[in-house]
Amino acid sequence: MELDLYAQSLLWAFGLSIIFGAIANKANFCTMGAVSDWVNMGDLSRMRSWMLAVVTAILGVGLLEYTGSIDLSLTTSNETSNPPYRVANFIWLRHLLGGLIFGVGMTLASGCGNKTLVRLGEGNMKSLVVLAIMGICAWFMLFTNLSYNGFLQWMLPLSIDFSLRDIPSQDIAAVVFGLAGIEWDATRGFIIALLAGLPLLFWILKARDFRQNLDLLLAGLIIGALIVVAWYITAGPGGLLLMEELHFMDDPPFFTGAQSLTFIGPTGHIAQYLKEGFAATFLTFGVATVAGVILGSFLYTLLFRKIRIEWFVSWNDFLMHAIGAVMMGIGGVLAMGCTIGQGISGVSTLALGSILTILSIIAGSAATMKYQYYLMMREDD
Repeated sequence: MELDLYAQSLLWAFGLSIIFGAIANKANFCTMGAVSDWVNMGDLSRMRSWMLAVVTAILGVGLLEYTGSIDLSLTTSNETSNPPYRVANFIWLRHLLGGLIFGVGMTLASGCGNKTLVRLGEGNMKSLVVLAIMGICAWFMLFTNLSYNGFLQWMLPLSIDFSLRDIPSQDIAAVVFGLAGIEWDATRGFIIALLAGLPLLFWILKARDFRQNLDLLLAGLIIGALIVVAWYITAGPGGLLLMEELHFMDDPPFFTGAQSLTFIGPTGHIAQYLKEGFAATFLTFGVATVAGVILGSFLYTLLFRKIRIEWFVSWNDFLMHAIGAVMMGIGGVLAMGCTIGQGISGVSTLALGSILTILSIIAGSAATMKYQYYLMMREDD
């Protein structure tokens, strides 16, 4: 029997994420780890790998949009995208504050959303606790009024609404050309993608040590490519046809539409899925991605016998991870994504909010690491 389009999209999400989990495990692909290597040791190898994933995604998505293979105009509305990275109303404060909160949180919890899932696949029980707390907090942000009452109601008056200047989107190309009075088109958008991606690619590949590190090199290329494929699945011809079908359904699934890989909001989706007794309506693309990453990491761990059973070494260790998980759940939803959801998937659309979010995450993480190092030196004295 032929699977319906929604089931096919879930299987694609699951399959792509299995590959993601295995690759992230093998190469130790981790944005927080990349920041840590840079801040504490001056080593940029993992940062270059992460940036290679970003550049691959930018160029791949730019090419698909240029050729008309995907419709990223969908990402300007919450009704057609999850999340709407390119929405015209640029609530810059949500990205700044949410990113900072998430950056601090992922450092306290010893890893971001995707690293938590990868470690859980390795057998790390600390990550199971982090995942549970993070998912509950993300659920409150997504399914209650916490997000609006606690944050957005006082952030909205400070936002920049580009639609007031007839600019339909907050992606760099639309804003730059819109402010110059030039109409956006796919060719101009692709030019901006090239101008953004190629200089970064040169910086990444100029390091000989990185070019010779096959694990990190392939991890960046493959993970970036997975992001692009996910966009094609949800915003390409199949995704458009699926949205047409869902439009006529009485009870369509939640959180459908154009999207790629992201891991914080989906932990809240899992909480809702469990709360609703595994109702099919809440079996989202994001739920499939979370499950896929855990399974992919587990399969790699099982195959190469690298199981790492860990538990908290002290109550203070538990407390730090719990606080970090709360901050990741709240900050990640507020910022509309994590180091993958905004840092790669969002940045691949060249949305201003995505760029501001990942810069804020890195700043929050780096500052927390510096403070932790200061406290450690103080205790030694």
